Amino acid sequence: MPTDINGFRPRTLDTNDSKSTTRSGPSTGRAASATTAGQTAAASDSVNLTDTATRLQQLDELLASTPEIDRARVDQLRQSIADGKYKIDTVHIADKLIALERTLFGTNKG
Repeated sequence: MPTDINGFRPRTLDTNDSKSTTRSGPSTGRAASATTAGQTAAASDSVNLTDTATRLQQLDELLASTPEIDRARVDQLRQSIADGKYKIDTVHIADKLIALERTLFGTNKG
């Protein structure tokens, strides 16, 4: 039994589960033609992958076999930092941050 709260009454939803309908006789209209078309298609189903789909599948397999972390690069950077040879290019970092901001906010002007 719904209760009014501040003048609002909760609504009940009508779902197909709460209603039962029966239909007798043969199907008519779109349902009948869809069933016939579905039966015809089921008898001769086939799949054709496009070149793009094939390349995406190959790329997916390549990515699955590639490690997430390039250990050789990490070791190289770690050694450069330890030796004091690692140089930070602040101009390059700033340029990349600006490009990222422009891309994110749609102001890519250059």
